Amino acid sequence: MRVLLVNPPSPRDQRVSRGLMGGFGMAVNEDLIYPPLNLAYAAAVLRKRGHDVEILDAEAEDLDRAATIERVRATRYGAVGCDSSTTTIESDLSLAAEIAKLHGVPSFAIGAQVSYTSDRVLTGTGIDYVLRDEVEDTVVDLIDALEKGRDIATVEGVSYRKDGGIVHNPARKKIVDLDAIPFPARDLLKNERYRIPDMVGPMTTVQSSRGCPINCTYCGYTLSQGLRFRSRSADNVLAELCEVRRKYGIKNVVFRDPLFSANKQRIQDLCAGIVREKLDIEWQCETAIKCLDEDLLSRMREAGCVSISFGVETADPELGAKYSNSKIKSEEWAKAMISKAKSLGIRTRGFFMLGFPEETLPQMRDTVRMALNLDPDSAQFTSVTPYPGTPMWHDMKEKAPSDYAKFDGHTPVGVNENLSTEELAAEIRRAYRKFYLRPKRILDQLKQPKRLLSRVRHYITLQQSD
Repeated sequence: MRVLLVNPPSPRDQRVSRGLMGGFGMAVNEDLIYPPLNLAYAAAVLRKRGHDVEILDAEAEDLDRAATIERVRATRYGAVGCDSSTTTIESDLSLAAEIAKLHGVPSFAIGAQVSYTSDRVLTGTGIDYVLRDEVEDTVVDLIDALEKGRDIATVEGVSYRKDGGIVHNPARKKIVDLDAIPFPARDLLKNERYRIPDMVGPMTTVQSSRGCPINCTYCGYTLSQGLRFRSRSADNVLAELCEVRRKYGIKNVVFRDPLFSANKQRIQDLCAGIVREKLDIEWQCETAIKCLDEDLLSRMREAGCVSISFGVETADPELGAKYSNSKIKSEEWAKAMISKAKSLGIRTRGFFMLGFPEETLPQMRDTVRMALNLDPDSAQFTSVTPYPGTPMWHDMKEKAPSDYAKFDGHTPVGVNENLSTEELAAEIRRAYRKFYLRPKRILDQLKQPKRLLSRVRHYITLQQSD
């Protein structure tokens, strides 16, 4: 079967990266474009099974809705699938359904948002099938069933309409042997178009592990990937990095693991392999700061690590214990790790959250104080958002907001009990001003004019979101 996989265009007023936040997606800087890794994995497993696959990344090719439809009008497909995000769900799914209708073929959607709102998706859109959670085994079984006319009831992990109702087939178990999954089909992507502001030249993303045992109550990664940490072997990851560098000529890599250094020995082995192969790559990762130490930082830097992002979330120990679970050993220890990384030439980025349900204004400002004290190279202040299916979302019950268009990670959606959405938005802007308008920080930013310009644009967007 010939299958079209679509990464839809972002809305006109913001760029959305659908793979972030565990697949719920997030509004990002307009200078950042990640490849659609979920679609590239889906294409790889479908092609391995013998299907003919095409990926159309409208985001990377700067196509609007009309241009996307026109691009695929003349080609015949047997099925059309699309990636999705929370904030863009309506436009994503209507586009995929329109393309499928144009060809008279079935449509399907993937992504964390559709996985946990499948009833709403199948009731309110023209999408025929929702593929829940991990996509690789499910998409192959679905396309095989469609091609051979088998009963869809046999396909685990699929939801669909039948006889006026909605059927949810049994959930599929998480993939245990990640090494068995073929590498993403990067030959179907426009690799030269993917970029990130602080890396020069094309970049790609690599997922070396899935799952996160930290279990923050608002986190989408544990929903889509599970609490169990599952990792690829160091040799398997190294083989993909060799392909990325030697076959595709890509030097810049961003690891898309929620907890990259959970297994320190695996990362040490990977770093040793990168050095041994003389790969000449630069890479970034995301992890918990408590999963780092000085020796590991040194090995990572030797192997080409240039940036580490880590979640601190909140300075308040009670809020951290209740919602975050990613608590740092101590503020002093965290500052020492950040200073060590900086001394090695590794850029650091801290994630901080404002607006937990019972959080007060003094608690929010203490988190900003801690951000200033830790002094990472950059900081991201986001609004606490209860993505559908998360423990926080369930705890809120009928109070959980459902205007998904605002679930961009930055816009307050009414979670906090003490501040209005306008007041919380003002606090987030205040946090950015406090962090970036320090004299030392301004001097640092002037050395990176492109990065400074992108942050100014981001701040303007925050101003306009009220």
